[in-house]
Amino acid sequence: MTGRDERIDPASATTEPADDAADAAEWSLPDCPRCGRPVWVVTVTGPTDGTASPCGCSVLPGSLERD
Repeated sequence: MTGRDERIDPASATTEPADDAADAAEWSLPDCPRCGRPVWVVTVTGPTDGTASPCGCSVLPGSLERD
C-alpha cells in the first residue's frame, strides 16, 4: 500500500462486457503472412530475420505491426 486512500469512484467504473466486438477487433492476433495462422510472437534474430510463433514461418521483423 502507498498510504494514500485509493478508493474507486463507482460512477467512474465501467460495466461493459470485456468481449465487446470493438475490443475483440482491437486485441485480435495478426495472421502469419506466409501460412495464415495466428501469430503470438515474432522472435527477431537480425535486422531482416524473424520467426513467427507458434507456426515457425520466417517473417520480416515489423511486418505484422498494425497502423
